[in-house]
Amino acid sequence: MTMRYGPWRSTGNSCSKPDYNGCPLPNPVVGFFYPTHSFQHIGHFVYFRGMNEFAKKNFNLILFLATVGGFIIPDPGEYSGPIILGVLCFIIFASSFKVDFSPAFFRAQARTIGGFYLIRFLLLPLLLFWLIYPWSPFYATALFLFAALPAGVTSPAFTNVFGGNVSLALALLILSSSLTPLVLPYLGGMLLDENLEIDQFQLFTTLFLTVIFPYLGHLPFRKHEGISSWMRHHDSFISIFGIGIMFALAIAGYRPVLMEDTALLPPFFLVGICAFGLLYLFGWTIWYRGNKSQKLALLFISGANNVALGVVVSFLYFPTRMGVFFVVCQILWVAVLIPVRRVVGQLVLR
Repeated sequence: MTMRYGPWRSTGNSCSKPDYNGCPLPNPVVGFFYPTHSFQHIGHFVYFRGMNEFAKKNFNLILFLATVGGFIIPDPGEYSGPIILGVLCFIIFASSFKVDFSPAFFRAQARTIGGFYLIRFLLLPLLLFWLIYPWSPFYATALFLFAALPAGVTSPAFTNVFGGNVSLALALLILSSSLTPLVLPYLGGMLLDENLEIDQFQLFTTLFLTVIFPYLGHLPFRKHEGISSWMRHHDSFISIFGIGIMFALAIAGYRPVLMEDTALLPPFFLVGICAFGLLYLFGWTIWYRGNKSQKLALLFISGANNVALGVVVSFLYFPTRMGVFFVVCQILWVAVLIPVRRVVGQLVLR
C-alpha cells in the first residue's frame, strides 16, 4: 500500500487499523506522530483523534460545563473583555478556512441574497425596535441588537446537513458578517444615542477586529495545505470550546447579577425563546416562492445567528442587564436547535 506521507513511526502506541491513506493511527484519543523521512506539509504532526467529533456530539455537555465553570472560576475583571475578544477572533479565523469568498456565490442568486439581507438584517431589526419601544425601551434595544447580529458561522454547516443551498448560506454569511461593522454602529447610533452612550467608532473597531480582521488574517495561511487542512478538520473543536470559554468568562463577569437578581432570568428566557422562534419562522416563510433548498438556507441563516458576537458587544458596551440577556440567549441558541432539527428533519422528508 502506498502511503501518502511516507513511512511513519509512533512515539509509543501502535494501531493495526490504517487510516489517512495508509498511515497508522494510535489507540489513545491523542496520538503523536512524526515522519522518519519525507514529510511534505509540516515538520511535526499531532493528530487529535476524535476531538472534533467529540465536540460536535457533546455541544450541550460542553456548554453545561462552561456554565458550571462560570460560577466557580474567579472573575478576570478588566481582562475578561480582551480575552473574550481574542477567543472570538480565533474562532472566526479558524472558521474562515471553510468559507469560499468566490464571486460566483453572489452572481448565482444576487436577487435572493440582496433581498433577504435587506429584509432580514436591516428592516426587521428596525421594525422590532419601533414596535416594542413604546412598551419597553430595554427589550426594544435588546431585540434590535439580537436581530441585527450577523449569521452564525455554523449556519452553512446546518444547511449542508439538511440538503439546503450551501452556496446561498455561505454568501449570506459573508455578506452579513462583512457589513455588520458598518451597519450596526450606524443604526445603533441612530436609534440608541438617547438611551446609551456608545462610541460608534470604538464599536466599529471591535466588530472589525472580531469579524473582518480574522478573515483577512487567514488569507496568507489559506494556501498552506497543512495549516488549512488542520483548521478545516478542527473548526468545530475550536468553535465549540471557544464558545465555552467565552460563555464561562461572561458568566463569571455577570455572576453577582445572575445569583442575586434571579428575577431577571424567567422573562429573559421567555423573550429569548420567542425571539429565536420568530427568526426561524421568518427565515422559512419570508421567501415563500423559493424552493426547499433555498428556504432551508434562509432558515438557518436567520435563526442560527451569531449570538456569541452579541455576548461580546453587550459585555463591552451595554449595561449589565443586556449582557445577562445575551448570556441567556447563548444557552437558548443551543437548546432551540434540538426542536428545530427535528422539525426540519420532518420537512425534509416531505
